[in-house]
Amino acid sequence: MKRILSLLMLLAMLASLAVFTPAALATGEDPETTPEPAVISKLTVTLDRTPVVLLSNSECHSTVSSKNATLVSLTWYDAANNAMPAGAQFEFQSYRAEIRAKADDGYVFAQDLHGYLNNSAATVTVSSDGKYATVSREYNAIVYAPRIIKQPGFEEVEEGKFVSYVCTAAYALSLTWEFISPDGEQVLSMHDAGVKFYGTGFSNDGVEKIVISNVTREMDGWKVRAVFSGAQDTVTRSNTVEVKVKYDATAATPEPEVTPEPEATPEPTEEPVEATPEPTAAPETTPEPDATPAPETTPGPETTPAPSTGEMQTGSDHEHRYSTQWYADGEVHWHQCDCGVIGDVGQHEMVWSTEQLVDGIAIQEGYCSVCGFRNSRQLPMEKSNLVNKVPAMVVIVAAVGLIVVLVAAEGISRARRRRR
Repeated sequence: MKRILSLLMLLAMLASLAVFTPAALATGEDPETTPEPAVISKLTVTLDRTPVVLLSNSECHSTVSSKNATLVSLTWYDAANNAMPAGAQFEFQSYRAEIRAKADDGYVFAQDLHGYLNNSAATVTVSSDGKYATVSREYNAIVYAPRIIKQPGFEEVEEGKFVSYVCTAAYALSLTWEFISPDGEQVLSMHDAGVKFYGTGFSNDGVEKIVISNVTREMDGWKVRAVFSGAQDTVTRSNTVEVKVKYDATAATPEPEVTPEPEATPEPTEEPVEATPEPTAAPETTPEPDATPAPETTPGPETTPAPSTGEMQTGSDHEHRYSTQWYADGEVHWHQCDCGVIGDVGQHEMVWSTEQLVDGIAIQEGYCSVCGFRNSRQLPMEKSNLVNKVPAMVVIVAAVGLIVVLVAAEGISRARRRRR
């Protein structure tokens, strides 16, 4: 009987070891039946834009063309190997793009993986478990002259009122304006225009807008154009737009009055005979002055009335219109305006799936519930929920086997007692 009990204890220990093997925890089946993952030997990725001076890195997007692989992230590094923050502009230097991809479930990247970026061979690295691969390439940021996005539009203005013109451009550092005479013979800067059209005000925000206040009829027919300056002394001029001034032609400026001719100087008369002057009477006694009167109160200046609607407006009227598409990196997501300004920046709100055990490592897949960004993370085994999960089928089989052995042992024991 002791031998049977020892045998039962040995069987129970072996069953426990089989139950808690990592392969059984991950799949609930015999690890020998787990299929080997398929190998991806070629990874092709695409980058829609390369670095351009003054271009935001958030305007560059990447995709993974290969089947059975998913894009994880696109990261830009500057010449000092520092990761660029989202929304940063490229400068006149070299940069490195790193595009990270993940193999889908049931697939791994080959350790000798061939990587291609925009159909050209690129540097590629593969993680030790074959689940992740990174394709990278160096770029020198190129220089584009400012590119006009919105041309100034025609405006009509009443004499004495204000008018504004808006023009936008990409890859621009600064903006000024030029004024061209109706015959095209004169091209004036803003300063010179202010001198020529005395009393007219010119306000330039240096980005996209000019406001001309107190427009005079002398400006009618003149043309305006924007002048953008970019990197490396590049310059781009917009189309010209005519200034149309409405005024009352009947109320023309009056002609100056003609100065009358002076009358002829009369002939001098004979000098009169000097008469003996009468003696001057004694002056009257100067009366004593009354008490010093209080000084009259000087009225204060009148309050300048606030300008009514239609007075000159200054500053930019640009309103940011953020895209509905989310942009994201490994930490945050954001919306972006066409002008390059970003908004709605927030940390990812990750939703993590049930972890799986791969080669003894607990892996969780997750996605951001706000922008859809996908990522994965590795959990230490002591924090994994998988450690305490035992497949029910294995437990049931072990219990049934134990019961059978106990019943058989009891039958043998009874048989021996009957023989005695």
